[in-house]
Amino acid sequence: MPLWLPADPGPPDRRLLLAAEEARRAIRARCGVELAIERPVAAEAPVPAIVCRLDASAALVPDADTARDAYRITIGRRGVEIAAPAVEGLRHGLQTLAQLVSSRGVLPAVAIVDQPDLRDRGIMLDVSRGKVPTHATLEALVDLCSRLRLNVLMLYVEHTFAFRRHPEIGEGASPLDAATLLALDAYAADRGVELVPCLQSLGHMERVLEVDRHAHLAESERRWSISPSHTGTYTLLGDLYDEFLPLFGSRRFNANCDEPFDIGRGRSRERAPNRSPAQLFVDHVEQLRRLARSHGKRLMIWADFALKHPEMIDALPRDVVLLDWWYEAEFDANRIERLRSEGFEVWVCPGTSSWNCLFPRVGNSCANIARWAHAGRRHDATGLLNTDWGDFGHYNALGVSLHAYAWGAQQAWSGDVDAPAFDRAFSRELFGEHTPRLGRLYRRLGAIHDAGFRIANGSALQYLYFDPLGPSFFLKHARRPALERSRRRIERVLEEVEREGLRAADDDFAGLARQEIAWAADATRLAIDKALAALDYGAWRTDAKRGRLLRASARRALARRLEALADEQRAQLARLETLWLARSAVSDLDRVRRRIRRSAASLRDGARRLRRDTPPRPPAAAELGMLDVYDEVRRAMGMRPR
Repeated sequence: MPLWLPADPGPPDRRLLLAAEEARRAIRARCGVELAIERPVAAEAPVPAIVCRLDASAALVPDADTARDAYRITIGRRGVEIAAPAVEGLRHGLQTLAQLVSSRGVLPAVAIVDQPDLRDRGIMLDVSRGKVPTHATLEALVDLCSRLRLNVLMLYVEHTFAFRRHPEIGEGASPLDAATLLALDAYAADRGVELVPCLQSLGHMERVLEVDRHAHLAESERRWSISPSHTGTYTLLGDLYDEFLPLFGSRRFNANCDEPFDIGRGRSRERAPNRSPAQLFVDHVEQLRRLARSHGKRLMIWADFALKHPEMIDALPRDVVLLDWWYEAEFDANRIERLRSEGFEVWVCPGTSSWNCLFPRVGNSCANIARWAHAGRRHDATGLLNTDWGDFGHYNALGVSLHAYAWGAQQAWSGDVDAPAFDRAFSRELFGEHTPRLGRLYRRLGAIHDAGFRIANGSALQYLYFDPLGPSFFLKHARRPALERSRRRIERVLEEVEREGLRAADDDFAGLARQEIAWAADATRLAIDKALAALDYGAWRTDAKRGRLLRASARRALARRLEALADEQRAQLARLETLWLARSAVSDLDRVRRRIRRSAASLRDGARRLRRDTPPRPPAAAELGMLDVYDEVRRAMGMRPR
């Protein structure tokens, strides 16, 4: 049966040719049937065929802005018809056709009319705080977006671009370059994915402001936000925009502007004492809007500052797109109603819950994404952007986020689906599996985070994994019953990892994800075992202070445990380095490397002290408030505390 492309005058659309080729490959892989891709002279195919046809009436809601992605499939004895208002819809229809083919090459007799709930559906990947992906990885990510029917991709950039006029900004960070982004933009466009430029332009600019040449533009000594009251700010941003924005065909630009904690507390208080932080923010957004418009781009910014300062909402230009985010499962998702009622276009922005984790908090992520998607449908949001951050080193691997990427795509397209059905489809489409086992494994491993204490926006086990034994800033907060429950659960998961052969998987895109899951499972067990050993070590330290002595045999046994953990953590570092470099440039690998080496060295030091019976003082008391945690991790990363 041939696959007939539309018989319109003029050359065939390259995007549709690529979609047809992808469908042909998928069908061949599924059942061995090789389709011929042809283009008829007449509109009607003379033989039974798979006929693709552009038809504005194929959408469920033809006048909605989601109609470009709508399609209709009719399968009967005379063949298959795929009709859609636009090439985007034909691509989705071809993808659905490939999914319907059985392993014997049989198609069911069905009629399907499909149309997404949200117009813009995408992923943002942090490429600044740890990892800069290789060109091959970025192309594979575009391919994944296309397969998941996501039509937006953003790469979050703070300093990781090789600016010709300001090369000092990206120096030593394995930055992306103009040639890479130009090629990626064209590659994405051919596959129905809009690569939206994304460059931080207010807060989170410390890697730019740490450069001596630009330090004078910092709002405060923190060097966190760039000052909106310094004219040099807009000279620098203008230079950066002039190089960065022309690399993208998108008519949109995300300038971010989130979390400007110090705005109005430093230079601006001196230079513009009569301007409140909210007024300074509005002034800054207007300047960015002007710069973006000079490049034909519509400005997008995060909505957190506007929501924190509702008095400024009226002053913001209505053509600015607001991106509203929050990443915990429980939150007020209806707050976008205020922004929509004020006339703003709004995107809802959940997260993968992968950062500050060895493996994502899958339950939290699924609930967070679903709640945002429901709110987006209820209050007429136009987009859903699923964010994948890299806080404190981006040791969280790309492959462990795949479940959240797919769940976000499902939620943005049509909403809820039961977990077993989703896991079955996820395992099949992303890993080529005929059972839902891998989907279930994501959920089971993603549910193991209990250590007896909680820290918002992260997993307690991740903090234990990196924490040095000496100060035990996090380790001393762990609780044995919780750790033992988690230990039993991770053992069952590791049995599944072994059965599935994940550690020995291939090095292709999906195979690396299998290996990354296995690394995260092993690291999770090590974090638990390390914390259990740390509790025994802490008891020895405390008892020694009280004059109670631990028997020599018990000390030697605990020393052996610590040494074995140190050996295992160094071995895990070697595996992490291999996985890191399989998808990314060196980037900030050394920062993560130093943290793991410091942990392993502290375990060896603890073992030596046990053998010598020279306990150190018990660790000092420490709070686990948000700022306390933030400062401790920054110190561990070799960064200035806030």
